[in-house]
Amino acid sequence: MARTGRFVHENLGSKVAEYLREEILWLGRLKKGQRIQENDIANELNLSRAPVREALKELEHQGLVVFMPRRGTFVSDFDHDDLMEIYDIRYMLESRVFETIIQHQRMAAEDFRRLRKIVDEMVALSKSSDPVEQKIMDFAEHDIMFHRYIWEKSDRRWSLKILSNLYYQLRLAMMQDMIMEQDIENSAAMHYDIIDCLEKGDTEGAKLMLVRHIATLWRELPQNNEIGEPPHGGAPAGIPGISF
Repeated sequence: MARTGRFVHENLGSKVAEYLREEILWLGRLKKGQRIQENDIANELNLSRAPVREALKELEHQGLVVFMPRRGTFVSDFDHDDLMEIYDIRYMLESRVFETIIQHQRMAAEDFRRLRKIVDEMVALSKSSDPVEQKIMDFAEHDIMFHRYIWEKSDRRWSLKILSNLYYQLRLAMMQDMIMEQDIENSAAMHYDIIDCLEKGDTEGAKLMLVRHIATLWRELPQNNEIGEPPHGGAPAGIPGISF
């Protein structure tokens, strides 16, 4: 089914928001700093402007677009400092999620089985013969599915809300250096290490795997570099080989 064929049911605003997230984050057809024309989107999807306007408000709340009075709505464009702050906040929050899950034993054998199934699917996707755009989009959907499952199991509802938005913002900030096709399999397999650490109760190991996972989104990362552990429980001061 064509991607535009889904816009026939209720909750059109959410469906349009999902469509635009794909255009921005996974397909890269809407570039950072690019103006989004409501009329163009509405015509492309054969809709009125109302659900498009609703979708843009949702994306603005998630930090993916910015509305500028008398100028219009633009895809957000993060600079160096924005990226470092987003990365730092995500690391701190997700690290706390790991700590909570391990300290309070929030995950059981069935949870780890489900997570491994998601990663199995990610690895299979990375080896598929699908077009690169489709492969990256499917991979990204599984990636957020994996992390959201962990966030939800921590029962930290505000962390879940903030991390969900930060995930999209981090992806947008890193779009120009997005994961390359040959790196998808390595990134997918790295999720097994996060699961193993959580299952063994290795908080620091899980945090280190999180750093390495995020770092693989940067094509400049040398494969033989070791990433030092975060100092004093905070986010790393810098990752070798990456110029933020």
